[in-house]
Formats: sequence, C-alpha cells, structure tokens
Amino acid sequence: MNESSQNSRRDFLKKSALLGVATSVGSPLFGQIPRATPAATMAGKADLKITDVKVYTPGGGAGAGGGGGGIFVEVMTDAGISGWGQCSGGDGVLMRQFIEGRFKRNIVGENPLAIRKLWDLMYYEHHDLGPSGTLSCALSGVDIALWDLTGRVLNVPIYRLLGGNFRDGSVKAYGSIGTNRWGMTVEECVRRSVEFVEAGFGCVKLRWQIREHYLNPIDDRGLEYVAAVRKAVGDKVVLMVDGNNGYSPQRAISMGLKYYEKYNVTYFEDPTSDQNVEALGMVSAALDHVYIVAGEMCYTKWQINDLIRFGKPDIINPDVCKSCGITEMDRMATIAQLYQIQMQPHSTMQTIGTAAALQLLAALPNPAEFLECTSMDMGPNSLYRFFHNKIRLEKGVFYLPEGPGLGLEPNADLIRRS
Repeated sequence: MNESSQNSRRDFLKKSALLGVATSVGSPLFGQIPRATPAATMAGKADLKITDVKVYTPGGGAGAGGGGGGIFVEVMTDAGISGWGQCSGGDGVLMRQFIEGRFKRNIVGENPLAIRKLWDLMYYEHHDLGPSGTLSCALSGVDIALWDLTGRVLNVPIYRLLGGNFRDGSVKAYGSIGTNRWGMTVEECVRRSVEFVEAGFGCVKLRWQIREHYLNPIDDRGLEYVAAVRKAVGDKVVLMVDGNNGYSPQRAISMGLKYYEKYNVTYFEDPTSDQNVEALGMVSAALDHVYIVAGEMCYTKWQINDLIRFGKPDIINPDVCKSCGITEMDRMATIAQLYQIQMQPHSTMQTIGTAAALQLLAALPNPAEFLECTSMDMGPNSLYRFFHNKIRLEKGVFYLPEGPGLGLEPNADLIRRS
C-alpha cells in the first residue's frame, strides 16, 4: 500500500470514528442528551490541558444527608470546560490542602482525558502518606471530576465511557438511618423508617454506628430498635442492619442469628472490624441465610481482593467518594466478578456521589439490587440547591440522570462563591 493510500485510509477511519460518536450521542438510552458545542467535542481537542483544580465546601463541607455540607472538586481546562467530583471524609480543609497543595501540581498541564495515567500519577506519587483515608478520599474527588469532564468533552454519559449499559438506568433505593449508637430515640427511628416506606421504599437499613472502640457494647439496643421498626413497617419490607464494625465475630454471629430468626433481617453489613477480614470470614460462614455486606472501608483493589478472599462477603460495598473514585471502583467490580460477588456501593454523599454511583452501576455486569439513600430531601436546604437539576427519585427508585458526564449540572457560580 502506497503512502497516499495509507493517508486516505487514516482519514476515512478518523472520520468514521467521529461519526460513530456523533451517532451514538444522538439517541441515548436514557433520554436526549444535549449536544456539545463544536469547541467541546473531541475533534480538535486532543491537546486539551488541565489549568487548575479547586476544592469547594458549600454548606460547611461535612456530613451526609439532606442538609449537610459537601466537598466538591472542580477540574478546569483551557477549553473552558470543567468536570466536577465529590470527596467523602468529612474534612473539607484537609481535602483542600491535599488536592490543591499536592494533586494540583501533578496534573496541571496534563490532558484530562488520560484518566488512568493521572490516577497512577496521583496515587503513587503520594503513596508514602498512606494508601487509605485522606489519599483515597481526595483522589476520589479528582477522579470523578475527570470522568465527568471526559463525558462532557465527548458529550456522552459516564456509563458509556465504561462500556455501555447493563441495566435500564434505574436501581431500587434503600432508606438508610443512622442511630448514632442508639442515641436516636426508638420513636424517631420508627418515624423515619415509616417515612421511607410510605414514600415507596421496599428496604430500610438501620445503622448502629458502634465502631471498633465500642466493641460489643453492653447497652446494645439493636434488637429493641429492629423489633419496633419491623412492627411498624410490616413483614414485606426488607430490613438491613449495619453493625459499623462494632462486634467481635462471636457476638456478630449471635446477633446476626437473632436479627434473622426473630425479625427476618436478611442483610448484615460490617458486623466486624474492617481491619480483620478473617473475623468477617467466620461470620460469613456461620450466617448461611443472611447476606453479609462489607467493603466500605476498602479503599483499593488490593484491599477488596483480600476482603473477598478471606472475609467471603456476599456483597461488596466500597464507596465511590472514598475508594479512589470511579477508576478504582470499576477495577474492584471486575475483581468481584471473578468470585461471582455483587457490588452495592456505599453511598452517603448526596448529589455528585449518588450520580457517580448510578453511572457506575449502569455499566456493571454484577450490580446488587439496591443503592443507599440517606435522605429524600432535595429541597432548598439540601445540597441540591447548588445544582440546576436533581437526581430523580420516585417511589423508592433512583433514575440515572440524563446528560453528559455525571448528568448533573452544577451551579458553578454559586458553588464558587460559597
């Protein structure tokens, strides 16, 4: 083949690839996606560069739920296009210092579409500071923003970048209620549970929030709360209990049996310390009729692999705002698939965090049945006040937001002023 023929073939393939992108975004699965302007398409943007990375803490930068604050990350480019992410961790000051003081100098000047290269750069350059916690939460925010930005540049939702859809764009939500180690009254716990059920939720989770340093609490009131909630919501509602790492394996087995046999609690999350995967393995082996859920504190693919091999959970639940972002969560899902285990993301970060989890679930071959919902509040006091649109939640079902990237449109000016 002569040089002229080779060039013609290259031109044809290049034009065909661009045509394929344009055709696919014209008839998306989840509704009409707004077309990008020519300046925001891939054509002519191979040299796109990151110009800045910023962290914002609207509403205080802490906590989950409807009225709490958020830790948002903006990755800016020389084309005037930004991507948005969200961090967990509850400490906006620490996230800002880590991202703006460290990650920024790693990725400014780089092409934001090279997501996996940038992930490696940020993770391994700072690995000595600890591979979990601050590093992984900070990396999560930037990584989600890079996926959002890439989707905006290509004018496609993130699930398409991950290989396309495996589900129809919806997932059942479960109502998640934190009792603050039974500091919440039984009456309030029942009221909130009933509120979720009346809104159409078919599943409710009660979180004890014990933690390792209150191991096997003497004043354990878990059965009292479960009994009251089961009586109030009836037998058809699925009940979950989250031990929040507060039991020894022997105590977890004992409590898990009582929850199941007395009140048909069929999901038991984090019954033992996340630092002791062998202990979880003992619980998993003993509770045959209960789904054991774990992985919220697994921040990397290596940790999730050890958890699956030795802890033997039925479902893994890493958090996209903690576990190094969409890039690493996608790898974790692949590892879980090897063992025929499903992923049910932990998801307490409203807005961007929920959207990122939905985008990921849409593309996974091994999603679990539910996604966490800590609050139905999408009103003017919630984090949604910083966005032009909301994630659709109807009768206990989340629907994937339409549009490129995450599908959420931040009110950038409002966030930047916050």
